[in-house]
Amino acid sequence: MAIRLPSCIAGAALAALASTGAGAQSLLEQPLGSDQFAACVQGLADKTATAGRPLAREDFLRIASAGKYDDRVRQSMLIAAGEPTFWWDELAATTDEDRVREGRAILAREGPTLQKIESQFGVPREIVLGIYGIETNFGPSQGKIPVLDAALSYACLRPCAASATGTGSCIARERAYAAVRVLRDRRVRTDNWLGSWAAAFGRTQFVPDSFEQLAVDFDGDGVADIINSEADAWATTANHLKQRGGWNMNAPVYVEVSIPKEQQAEFAASGKSIRLADRAKPLSQWMAQGWRALAPDGQPKPLELAGDPEMYPFLPVGLPGPAFLVSRNFDTVLRYNRSERYVMEVALLANKIAGGGDFVTPWPTDDPGLTRAQVRELQAWLAQRGHAQVTADGVMGRNTRDAIEQEFVAKGLPPQRRVGQRTMRLLMQP
Repeated sequence: MAIRLPSCIAGAALAALASTGAGAQSLLEQPLGSDQFAACVQGLADKTATAGRPLAREDFLRIASAGKYDDRVRQSMLIAAGEPTFWWDELAATTDEDRVREGRAILAREGPTLQKIESQFGVPREIVLGIYGIETNFGPSQGKIPVLDAALSYACLRPCAASATGTGSCIARERAYAAVRVLRDRRVRTDNWLGSWAAAFGRTQFVPDSFEQLAVDFDGDGVADIINSEADAWATTANHLKQRGGWNMNAPVYVEVSIPKEQQAEFAASGKSIRLADRAKPLSQWMAQGWRALAPDGQPKPLELAGDPEMYPFLPVGLPGPAFLVSRNFDTVLRYNRSERYVMEVALLANKIAGGGDFVTPWPTDDPGLTRAQVRELQAWLAQRGHAQVTADGVMGRNTRDAIEQEFVAKGLPPQRRVGQRTMRLLMQP
């Protein structure tokens, strides 16, 4: 299960942090001191009896004593809270032509292995590749923080509620315990065990506790290695989707739809997504109420799928904007990463890899998002303008946003930290 910036599970993690109270939030205001971190690790040791799987206190202390506080965890949590993004920005970057092309190349190269995984676990190979592409850009972006350090730092920055005394009752604490158990059981090599700020690692980004429970040795070498083995990572991902929700091969994650005019008022934009999971019913019933699928040319067509699966409405930004009926497969991907936006990134990328197209309905904006190639073009321009901290890596990070804001001010324009297709041209014009 992955954790990445700037959206996806980061938002869920910060929401959970907020739920623990103002004292927990204050921990993000400045780095933890060495004494604070040491006291936290000691406190974690004192609660090993609550671990979801057996862990001796002495084993925890022996292994955790090698861990170090890493302030990149705190900084990443702050960035996630402070840099809101739009749907049309993220999907434009995460499902761009470059990523689709690379996904199709992997599908052509590794088709037999992916087909075996699909047959064994009952999960489409394109969905597995969609997760692979979104998580680590098909492998190279697995993270740079030692996983043990990240897990301990995360647990210390997100303390558990006092009521979390039951077995496995605290997610952040359990993640630290699982990281220690993974090392105790020698399931990874310590010299290359690197991951994200929230301790997700490997080609498809699993946190240690999910890795413990779901890792698969698919290539048959005796080790479930999601860091170096694509086959193991793909099978582990498919196993996650199978075990935590299941998959209906007769149902897509989404069907883009048109909503009858007399029903549209209910779905008007409200500043947040509209997801009505309690309204699931067979597709034929939506058809009977006048809902229709949208063909690639934008024309309505009948809502028909084999097995007449149950689906429910999901509108990322309300109307006007794309509208969908989504299946329980949506919920299954959501268990992989607790972000609606992540689910649609994966599903759209998977659809494009399989030969499909983008959403038919445009986003309600006059300034659509940039592809990664366009972000790199912008970053190269910013670097030429003297912003030495900006690297042309295609990632709209804090340094890039800082430079964008400075350039808007320099042009006498209202400051902003985001650009799209229109505002990029405005910013870069002589």
